[in-house]
Amino acid sequence: MKKYYMLVSVFVWLFFSNLALGQLNGDGTSSNPFSGTVPASDEWIGEIYANDLVIPTGVVLIISPGEFEASLLNMEESALTINVGGTLLINPNASATIYEIINNGTLILESGSTEFGVASLIHNSYSGSGITRTNLFLRSGLFGSEFVWHYISMPVTGIAATLFNTLNLAQFLESETTSEGNDSGWITYQGYQYSTTNTNEAYEFNTLELGKGYNYYNVNPTTFTLQGTLNIFTIRQNLSYSGASDYEGFNLIGNPFASCIDWESLVGTYTSNVSNAIYFTNRDKMAAYVGGTSVNGGTEFIPPLQGFFVKSTSPGGYVDFVPEARVHSPDQMRYKKKSADVSGKGNDTISFFRLRLATPGDSTDVVVRFNKMATDGFDRELDAYTFNRGMGNINIWSTTGNTDYCINALPFPVESVIIPIGVNIKIPGTYKLSSAELKKLDLYNITLTDLMTSQVADLKKGEYVEFTSDAGLTENRFIITVTKSATDIAETLEAGKFFAVYTDKDRTINIRSLRNSNAIFGSIRIYDLTGRKIYDEPKVEWSGRFELRQIKLNNPSSGIYLVELMSGANRFVTKVALK
Repeated sequence: MKKYYMLVSVFVWLFFSNLALGQLNGDGTSSNPFSGTVPASDEWIGEIYANDLVIPTGVVLIISPGEFEASLLNMEESALTINVGGTLLINPNASATIYEIINNGTLILESGSTEFGVASLIHNSYSGSGITRTNLFLRSGLFGSEFVWHYISMPVTGIAATLFNTLNLAQFLESETTSEGNDSGWITYQGYQYSTTNTNEAYEFNTLELGKGYNYYNVNPTTFTLQGTLNIFTIRQNLSYSGASDYEGFNLIGNPFASCIDWESLVGTYTSNVSNAIYFTNRDKMAAYVGGTSVNGGTEFIPPLQGFFVKSTSPGGYVDFVPEARVHSPDQMRYKKKSADVSGKGNDTISFFRLRLATPGDSTDVVVRFNKMATDGFDRELDAYTFNRGMGNINIWSTTGNTDYCINALPFPVESVIIPIGVNIKIPGTYKLSSAELKKLDLYNITLTDLMTSQVADLKKGEYVEFTSDAGLTENRFIITVTKSATDIAETLEAGKFFAVYTDKDRTINIRSLRNSNAIFGSIRIYDLTGRKIYDEPKVEWSGRFELRQIKLNNPSSGIYLVELMSGANRFVTKVALK
């Protein structure tokens, strides 16, 4: 009898002991969330809700994405405790929102070895003596003929530059840029300036800062482990400004959190002298996003560990990275962002067309959008510069005035507008220019003209221009003509639109005949905005075949000028801007 009583006592003790240490209540749904202690190592996939979890010693809980969707552990109103010897591992493209983390074990945020994504964590409170490790995988080598560099940022403080064990960890110093280019801004952590090959000890840095972006390259793929407490506080990044040229004012900053941030949510947290556009690398391309529109895969969501450029337009600018901007994005791609809506948020309300330059295995794009609030100059809420015309094996941009754009916002044309298209090609071959996307422009005719071969493609009909090119930069060969209420370019010409007028970077006024045949006789007059005539050529002949005339004014002031072209009973007046 005594022996039986002892056996019952042992059984009861084991039962209640295991219940206390390993009982998990609920089914993980929003109406019946998990709570209690995770009883054994497990992998959770999909959207899972939990309240006040404990990961005990010896248990590894893995959060992984499903085959067709990301995974989210939702504990936004409760606490997660990781005991000594316990582990929480969040895999790439998986996310967790946890109000409070008490970590005496190990917390790991994983980075994909194929760059498919990174882990994402949003939390409001952290304590404990445990270890937090954030893994950062960086690909290596070449893409085509281009080295694969990565814009990176840190979610923890105190990361040593020597962790990257290479000279090819660089910061970007806006103060070193010039009005002629920004390549001189790249300087390694040991003070070596790539553009001059000089070393300046004053530019050395030992640790990587929160809120700042960096550039990295290595010949070998590497996974770096960033160990430290993840930042959850507002980080202010002050911006440098050294001049008003298209190349100056760019600052490389970075996401200081362990989750994505929504750039649109940061509007209002940075000063009004900071343009709204963001720029970052996508393989060998420069991706950009501004105001719901993007090129080369840009979106408003900036992944964890991602650096990106912004442009300051005067001294004193800054960006406040606030924790309220943290979000989880289904595609947390570090170097190849993708989205089902590649043109950005709300593109159904945006009038735009996307022109793509492509060759087998490679492509890049430029966007021209129309908005009633846009001007012919740079609009901070709508425009994005072409950051570097030499980046990648192929590059494309549009030009208005003296400025090159990757996203070019213009006012809706009253009658028509001519938009020059420039390309830079590093590998000789055959290329195609076509419209990859065209929306909300039903009242306009849009044609692409190759002025060298006289090809004219109706982009709204899906036509394209195919051309063969040597390596090099080509400007003033391709133009886009956007005409209101016209069915083809011939009708526009007969109505009096005989010319395309635009300026070059050297302040030359270009007037190109849009006639493919037949001579045009007329006159050219140019006025400043006071009405003063500063150029008069009464007898001009264009022989046809898209002939170009170039006018170089004598020391003109910067500003807007009116160009008047007369041909018989037809009179054409347009504005050009000289900077």
